[in-house]
Amino acid sequence: MPRICLGMKPHLTTALVALAILGAGCAEEPRDVVRTIPADQRESSDGSAIVVRGDYGPAERGPFTFSGRYTVRFVQRGAGVDFAHEVPFTAHLERPDPDGPGRQVKLFESAARSGRSQITARGRYRVVVDYADSPYEIRFVQESGT
Repeated sequence: MPRICLGMKPHLTTALVALAILGAGCAEEPRDVVRTIPADQRESSDGSAIVVRGDYGPAERGPFTFSGRYTVRFVQRGAGVDFAHEVPFTAHLERPDPDGPGRQVKLFESAARSGRSQITARGRYRVVVDYADSPYEIRFVQESGT
């Protein structure tokens, strides 16, 4: 069995092996760049529409004031992701309550790239994303006449 001594002289093969080990990491394929959503673009409201964006869940935004019936759509963004085989995108509205979770309105529980539902909500609610593993956007559009 060879013995390692402190007085050993460096050899050319040692340097070549070290370069080969360090260089092996350079041959990897580049990873996808995950762009985060700037803080000032994570939520917006113009009176008839509310838009919530995020990178991943769990997350909470708001509270927002809801007053009627809304068409709610979500979309997830992920290059090469087959969302049908992923954990479902899950989100709900939750009324703030000092004693714990308040009234909840289910929005989505869908293993898909996008989805749509209709809800009726009146009052102030937070948008709670329970699970999202890709950047997402939820858009609430108030139906006319409500």
